[in-house]
Amino acid sequence: MTYKTKSLLYFFSFVVAATAYYLVEQHQEFTNQMQSTEMAETHFEDSSELIENPQSSPEEAR
Repeated sequence: MTYKTKSLLYFFSFVVAATAYYLVEQHQEFTNQMQSTEMAETHFEDSSELIENPQSSPEEAR
């Protein structure tokens, strides 16, 4: 095996190993985020206005 072929083989092996490591880390981070107990808080400004002051619906405007 020539030096160039051996170098390409080692380089290809390194790229495969680095990609596999990255994908495993991303999967673990995603799994941790999915199992987290934190919840997002949302605030809808117009939802309380619609309940308190119902406007005419688009069907009534026709």
